[in-house]
Amino acid sequence: MSKGKIVAESTVFFGLLVLVVTLLSIMPAMAGDQAVRTTANVYWNWDPVNPVGTSEITRSSSGITAVYKTSGLPKGHAYTLWMVIFNNPELCSVPLACVAPPEVGNPSIGSDFHFVGGHVVGGSGNLTVAGHLKIGDSSGSGLVEIGNTGFPLVDPFKAQVILAIHSHGPKLTGEGLKSQISSFLGGCEVFLGPDGIGTGPQDVPDQIGECSTLQYSNHPTPGQ
Repeated sequence: MSKGKIVAESTVFFGLLVLVVTLLSIMPAMAGDQAVRTTANVYWNWDPVNPVGTSEITRSSSGITAVYKTSGLPKGHAYTLWMVIFNNPELCSVPLACVAPPEVGNPSIGSDFHFVGGHVVGGSGNLTVAGHLKIGDSSGSGLVEIGNTGFPLVDPFKAQVILAIHSHGPKLTGEGLKSQISSFLGGCEVFLGPDGIGTGPQDVPDQIGECSTLQYSNHPTPGQ
């Protein structure tokens, strides 16, 4: 065997060895960060039969990413998307089937609603909102905004998640609009429906200052 061939084969072997060592070093990290993706239908609060959109969440070791797509919303209105989390859904009144808003804010359940994103709906009435909630992050807590104790996400793979669309009524301008699409109370003077939850078309805001939570999608704990 020539010296050149020996050198070439040694180079190839060394390269393969480096590749194997590199893969072995990252495989545990990859295995520990296996994402879990689920989809769910979107419904009006008062019509849990006929879907008007779809939502998707991806659970990973860093948190939960949500993509919410819906339709039929009044044009020219401002909306925000909220991720309702139940860190300990097994402690809800019906285990693993938590209900918002009655069980939001319960310390033993560790439940809260967190800001995901906000937009103004155009002429189509369609809306797509996406965002990410990190483990331990309470900066977008709705409970904190209204003056209560907030609860951050603890375990993305254990929590029950409900995504909810909140209407802030006809869009404002300037700082008013910025507040409408970045907070829970932005532009809200009157909340329509019990606890601000719309229970029928009559609770869809049509005047400046009116607000109501109108739609939802439910993502149970994986495996449930």
